[in-house]
Amino acid sequence: MSIIAISFLVLLLFNIIKGEFVLGKLQQNLYNEDSKYLNWIFENKKITFFSLDFLALICLVVAKCSTKQLVLPMILLSFAFYFLEACRILSLKQTEISNQKFILSKRMKRLIVTLSIFYIIPLVFYLINYENGTLALIIEGLFTYFLYYLAFICKFLNAPIEKWMNHYNYEKAKEKIESMKNLEVVGITGSYGKSSTKQIVNTVLSEQSLCQMTPKNLNTIHGLVTTINNYLDQNEKYFIVEMGSYKSGEVSTICSLAKPKYAILTNIETINLESFGTMEDAIKAKFELIESLDEDGIAILNKDDYRQVEHVVESPCKKVWVSIEQEADYMATDIKYSKEGTSFIFHSKSSGENYKVETRLLGKHNVYHILSTMALAKEMGISDEKIKSALLKLRPLENHLEIQNYGYMHQINNTHRSNPQGASNALEVLQLMPGTRVVVTTGMQTLGEKNNEFNNIFGSQVAKVADYVILIGEKSTKSVFKGLMESGFNQKKVYIVNRVSDAYTLLQEIKTKKEIYALFESDEDLKD
Repeated sequence: MSIIAISFLVLLLFNIIKGEFVLGKLQQNLYNEDSKYLNWIFENKKITFFSLDFLALICLVVAKCSTKQLVLPMILLSFAFYFLEACRILSLKQTEISNQKFILSKRMKRLIVTLSIFYIIPLVFYLINYENGTLALIIEGLFTYFLYYLAFICKFLNAPIEKWMNHYNYEKAKEKIESMKNLEVVGITGSYGKSSTKQIVNTVLSEQSLCQMTPKNLNTIHGLVTTINNYLDQNEKYFIVEMGSYKSGEVSTICSLAKPKYAILTNIETINLESFGTMEDAIKAKFELIESLDEDGIAILNKDDYRQVEHVVESPCKKVWVSIEQEADYMATDIKYSKEGTSFIFHSKSSGENYKVETRLLGKHNVYHILSTMALAKEMGISDEKIKSALLKLRPLENHLEIQNYGYMHQINNTHRSNPQGASNALEVLQLMPGTRVVVTTGMQTLGEKNNEFNNIFGSQVAKVADYVILIGEKSTKSVFKGLMESGFNQKKVYIVNRVSDAYTLLQEIKTKKEIYALFESDEDLKD
C-alpha cells in the first residue's frame, strides 16, 4: 500500500474523531438557530482556528512543493500533527460536563452523507490519477481543517431537504394527534424544572391510565413531531409535552399542534434571558402555554413566583395556585429534608384534607414539582391512593441531584444545565450531608449578561456550605472564585483545574477522616 493511500486512511480516522466533535457542537447549538453555532466557533478560536491539523496541512503543501526525498518525511510529520490534534480533541471532550450527547438522528445522518461527498471528491481525484496523490491529500486536508465551516455549509445545502421533511413530518403528526379524540395533553413549561416535573407527572398519571411523554430533552416543535410520529400510541390516554422556548412564539407553535388541556408553569427566571431580550418578553413567552388553553382547560401556577402572580392571564381557563410560602389552592407545609429524601404535609384548600408525603427526591425545587403534579392530579380526579402509590416510585432523574456512591466518596450529580435557583437548591442538599463537603463546578454560562453576577452570588453561597471547592476552567469560573474570596473562603482550599478527570484525582487526594460528599454543579458546556 502506498504512502498516499495510507494518508487517506489516516485522514479518515482523524475525520471520524473530529467530525463527531464538530457535528456534536452543531447539534448542541441547535443547528445554528439564531447563529448559536457560528457564535460558538468565534467564541472558541483556540479550538476552531488554532488547531494542529493546520500544521499537518502545511506539511502536505511542503511535500507537494519539495523534492521527492522530502515527501515521505513531511507526510509522516503530518501524521504526527493529526495524532496530536486527535488527542487534543479527545481531551476537550473529557473537560466537558455535558448531558447533550451526540445523537445520530435522521437529520444528522443526512448531514453526514452530504459532508461525506466533499471528502469523497479528493479520493476520486486520486483514484483517477495517481500522479496527483499529494494534491488530492492537500484538498482533503483543507476540508479537514475547515470542517467547522464545512459542516455549516452542508447544513445550509441540506436546508431545502430539511424544510420538506419537516413539513411532511408535521402534517403526519397533525393528522395522527387529531385522530386521537380521547387523548388529553398536559403541557409543561418554565425556566427550569420542566424535565423533572414531566417525569413526576408521567409517574402519577401512569397509575391512572396509559401515558406517554416527550423523551429526554425533546422539547421543541421538532421534538414534539418526532415523539408523536414515533412514540405516541393510539391507546394512550395522556400525553405529557415538555415545551422549551428560546424566543417568543415557540411555545405557541408547539401548542398549536399539541392542543394541551392542562398546563403547568414551573417558574420564570433569568435563565436564557439573552435569547429573549427582556424579562417581559420571557414572561410572555412562558405564558403562551397558559394563553393557549380553552375554557375547559386547567393551569397550575406557582404563587411563590411573583412574576406569575403579577402577570394578567387572558385565557378563560381555570387557574389553580400552588405554594409553600403562602395560602393557595394547594400547599406544602412542614417541609423536612434529610440525606434520605424529603417529607412535607400536603394541604387542599377546597377539600380541607391534608396528609404527609414522603419522597426520595431531594431539594426544595422538587417539593414544588411534586406539589404541582399533585394539584394537577387532584383537579383531574385521580384518587389519593393512586397519587401516593406513584410518589413512592419516584427516583431522581439522571444528573438531577442524583447520589452516586464510590466507596468513601459520594457524588451528588447535578450536572444538568445550571441555573441560579437550582444551584442554590443543590447547595441546600449538600449542606444536609454529614461528611466533608466539596463543590465541583464549571460556573453558569447561559445567563447572558447576568453570568458574572449570578456566578459571583453562587460563589458566596458555596463559601457558606463547602469545605473544599474545585473550579473547572479558570476563565469560566472567575466570578465564582471572586464570590468565594469576597466571602472570606480559605483560598488554600480552592483548586482550579482544566479537566473533569483532574477533579476526581483531587477528590482522592483530600485528606479527611470523614466521608466525602461532592456536589458536581455544572453547565452543559465548559468553555476554556
